[in-house]
Amino acid sequence: MGTPSVRRLRLEHDDLGFLEEAARLLGFQSRMLQLEAGINPSRLELVATEGVSLLRLQFSRRTFISGPKPVGRVFCNITLRSAAELPRVHGHELNPEIAVGFDLQREIHFQAPAAHRFAAVLVEEKLFWQTAALIGRRDLDPDGLAVNAFQLHPACSGDLRRLLCQAFQAPTGPPGDAGQSWATCRLMRDDLLPLLIAAIETPDCHHGMTSSRNDRLLITELSRRLIEERLDDTISLRTLYSAIPTSRRTLVYAFDEIFGMAPMRFLRLQRLEAARRALTRAEPGSTTVAVIAQRHGFANPSHFARLYRHHFGEVPGDTLLQRQRFLGWSLSSRVAQRAAK
Repeated sequence: MGTPSVRRLRLEHDDLGFLEEAARLLGFQSRMLQLEAGINPSRLELVATEGVSLLRLQFSRRTFISGPKPVGRVFCNITLRSAAELPRVHGHELNPEIAVGFDLQREIHFQAPAAHRFAAVLVEEKLFWQTAALIGRRDLDPDGLAVNAFQLHPACSGDLRRLLCQAFQAPTGPPGDAGQSWATCRLMRDDLLPLLIAAIETPDCHHGMTSSRNDRLLITELSRRLIEERLDDTISLRTLYSAIPTSRRTLVYAFDEIFGMAPMRFLRLQRLEAARRALTRAEPGSTTVAVIAQRHGFANPSHFARLYRHHFGEVPGDTLLQRQRFLGWSLSSRVAQRAAK
């Protein structure tokens, strides 16, 4: 039997587009949106071996992550270090002792507060259920995991977090060292995975979706998708609540409950984030800040520049001039090379 393959990747950047693109290349089809103003230095770390992948994330500003879960793998999100503010999942505050995300049919809808550190665990479905059978967890089944959120057993949660942090520690041996690869593989498949399955305890009914909350979440999701499709159009509050359809009051209340902000502010943040991605991907000399602002619904370049600087901590012209910060043209090859090491 050959040496197991272990891939590691660590990225630190203040541009969510950079981290988002890297995560996509590694199988995560999620979108990231900065919800608070200010520079947002963030960190993404990956360690993966046959059947098990771990992704650790931390942001400096409150950030919203959404999108489908990877196909064919059991997924869950575990808090590693809590912040003063609790994260929110599908609009609910998340207790640090709750592992969430097991329902593969439900998309990711996660708000990470500043300085909150968490790990996403992905396990191939076949390996997950084989391991569950080996340790005697025949009470678990796919329908049961659809509850989505589970209390972690107090006797296991501390060791589980310790093993997660240990998996991300840089290897001490030389690159390609077979002993290190075997040690990481055993830690993730033979220690971490059985402990995770053993730790799944009581379904957390608080995260079950009541009909009223489910309706409000659906309203915000439909609005968010409409905004993403029409970033260059003039969209009013009436446009949003008429398209869903719902009432103005219900729309405002839904956004306030789920995101803690008004729908038009959320629209502005979506447009600013999209404009930032366009600026970081633009070929030098091919466009201007004014053109990109216009394409994303900002008719007044000066007003756009003020909003942009307030939210991201730099003027849009600097982002455009420093295109090399994103390196979109070579990101695929660079990430692939680093992840293969």
